[in-house]
Amino acid sequence: MGMSHNQPSGFSRFMAELRRRHVVRFAFAYAAAAFVLLQLAEIVFPAFGLGEVHLRILVIGVTLLFPPAVVLAWVFDITSEGIKRTEELPGGRRPGRLTPRLALLVVTFAVVGSLAMWVVQVGVFEETATDSAQTDSGVRLAAYDPEDPIGSLAVLPLQNLSGSGEQDYFTAGMHEELVAQLSQIAGLRVVSRTSVARYAGTSTPSPTIGRELKVDALIEGSVRRQGDTVRITVQLIHAASDSHIWTKQYDRTLENVLSLQAEVAYDIARQVQAEISREEESMLTRTAARDVDLEAQDAYLRGRFEYQKGTPEGYQAAWQYFEEAVAEDSTFAPALAGLASTRFLMGFGEGVMGAEEVELARQDAEKAMRLDSTSIEAQEVLGAIQRSLPDIPRMTTGDAPPPPPPHTRVIHLPGTSDSVVLRFDTAFVGAMTELGRRLEERLVVVEARQKDAAMAMVAGARPLMATGRFGEAAALLEDAVAEAPESSAAWHGLLQARVSAGDADGVAETLVRWQESGAPGAPAPTEVAEVRSAVRNDGMQGYWTWLREDHERRMAEGESVSLTRLAAAHAALGDNERALELLFRGLREGDRGIVSLLSDPVWDPLRKDPRFVSIVRQIRAMRVDHRGR
Repeated sequence: MGMSHNQPSGFSRFMAELRRRHVVRFAFAYAAAAFVLLQLAEIVFPAFGLGEVHLRILVIGVTLLFPPAVVLAWVFDITSEGIKRTEELPGGRRPGRLTPRLALLVVTFAVVGSLAMWVVQVGVFEETATDSAQTDSGVRLAAYDPEDPIGSLAVLPLQNLSGSGEQDYFTAGMHEELVAQLSQIAGLRVVSRTSVARYAGTSTPSPTIGRELKVDALIEGSVRRQGDTVRITVQLIHAASDSHIWTKQYDRTLENVLSLQAEVAYDIARQVQAEISREEESMLTRTAARDVDLEAQDAYLRGRFEYQKGTPEGYQAAWQYFEEAVAEDSTFAPALAGLASTRFLMGFGEGVMGAEEVELARQDAEKAMRLDSTSIEAQEVLGAIQRSLPDIPRMTTGDAPPPPPPHTRVIHLPGTSDSVVLRFDTAFVGAMTELGRRLEERLVVVEARQKDAAMAMVAGARPLMATGRFGEAAALLEDAVAEAPESSAAWHGLLQARVSAGDADGVAETLVRWQESGAPGAPAPTEVAEVRSAVRNDGMQGYWTWLREDHERRMAEGESVSLTRLAAAHAALGDNERALELLFRGLREGDRGIVSLLSDPVWDPLRKDPRFVSIVRQIRAMRVDHRGR
């Protein structure tokens, strides 16, 4: 009895043997190493285009290798003389023959191998359409495929790392300049600065931002200004998967910091494999080589920061800064454009502008264009001023000048010998810079004074649609249909905003309400029923399928349809060739909706096609071509 009472239990002997063979220590070391390896993989894999499947392979591999590793630790021991089979037991006893140990190893590897084969057979390593992970906030992540084209970008507000709020104007200027430079590349759809402003300082996950803005990728970055040097860091992120694709840091002196944005834009375009024409490359190169007086540059950035506030006080401060910039460097075209735009906006009193202010603003804008025809700011300000002159009430003593001819441009269609004269409403071609955008907004107000309230709201929604702010446009158009339910223009605009936003339920609801309103041009009850059924069964794909069939039928019967909307239906359903055929026809016939190519996400799958890019370049050229005036 006494002997058995003092005899250690089997479990105690087993635990003592685990400690003697260092198995427990090995297991903890293995777990720690595996944890570090997996953490590093989460950071490194996306940088090399390795997605969720590769990380899953690593996790399962590390897990399945654990049992064999423990068995090997039991059989062998690492000593100062190398790896040896564990031999000695307490009391000098031998551990027995080698055969049981080999059998244990064979069984372990056989079981692990069988598990590995089963895991492969059930498809754990296969990437599916629903394959996703979740961030800490519960946002589902899609798999990143480096072969997927990136046709749309959003440049998020840059972080000010200068350690002082006094440099906010500088950081804001860098952000707007980068957006403007990227917006010049026809192969990219770049979301406006206003649309991304709400994400400043937030922790919204990248997949959420990408889904809300309907973009493929995001640009995040920071600006650090210290003394006469500035450091700009940018990173390109695949929005749906939150994968970091590319990062670069730029260190420059303040003398060439504005031109740096052209260099950054060019690098980003190369990373997303956007097609850059010789004209676009030349424009970016000339901008990057621009030599601007340091004091003029700083005054210009401060003026633009004040200008963005959109208040009388802001315009007054901006005016002073722009004047200071021009005084320092009279050849600085963007500063002259800022001066022209601010003069124009400040010239409005009670909605009436003095003839002298109009003429001075036009002269400043024309001078800016003569100094630098590649300046986006000069292009947009001069274009807005010239287009608006006939519609602005002015304090003159004589008769108002006659309205100019419609905006026209003769173009050559790529791949053909055709030359056509286009007449488009360029109010739907949105400005890319804050200077141009503020002018557009103010001119909408002037236009609204000549119309009823509902049409004023429709006019106000146009620049919002042009810059991809479909939610804001829809809200304004909701007010328009409430004000004037008989307005077909308001209903049509609201429907288009819902479609562009990808709101399938909103599309169906809008059609129902439009039909019930009895407004001119309202869809027939049968059409509404068809759309509701299509949307209920297949969301937006159902809507596009219905639109394609409906428009193709009507066109075959000789009816007039929107070629752009029909092309959009084909593009949304993957028939790119038919979409491009219709777009070229729409371009040839002056289809008004063709300007939607600049901002509507439905065209994103086509943005890498050189034929599509050629059409976009023609549309953009219309905004800055003033020869028709």
